[in-house]
Amino acid sequence: MKEGIQTLLGEAGEAACYALDILEIAERERGLKLNIIECLCQGIDRGYIYYNGEDPNDNDNFFVEDPAALLAMFAGGRWAVEKAGPDYVPARGEYVVDRWERVRTGAVIGHFRLPDWDSLHNSMTVRYGKIVSKRIFRRTG
Repeated sequence: MKEGIQTLLGEAGEAACYALDILEIAERERGLKLNIIECLCQGIDRGYIYYNGEDPNDNDNFFVEDPAALLAMFAGGRWAVEKAGPDYVPARGEYVVDRWERVRTGAVIGHFRLPDWDSLHNSMTVRYGKIVSKRIFRRTG
C-alpha cells in the first residue's frame, strides 16, 4: 500500500472532482468500472495530475495538468479538451464537465461535475453557485 494513502484520499475527497469526472467519462466509454484509487495514483505518477505528497495543504494538489492524456490513458484513443462558455451546447459524442463557482465573502469556491453525475452528494457550490464555464471532451482518433 502507498505510504500516506489516507492523506492522499483525504485530499482527493477535497480536491479531485475534475479528475474524478474524467474517470467517470472513461468508465462510460469503456463500459467498465475502474479502480479509482489506482487510476488517481497512475495519473499522479505520469504527471497528468499534480500532487505534492510532502504537503497536503498545497493549493494545487489534484490540479489536472493534462486532462486529455488522463482520459486517453483510461478510455483509450486520443482525446481533445477545450474550455467553453457556460452556454455551450455540446455536439453529439462530446462530453461536458461543468465548472461551478460559488462566491462567498472573501473566497471563490470551485467544483467540477458532469451535468448528470456529481462526485459529491449535495454540493453547496452547485446549490448556491452557478456554471461559469465548461470543459468539452471529444475523441480525435
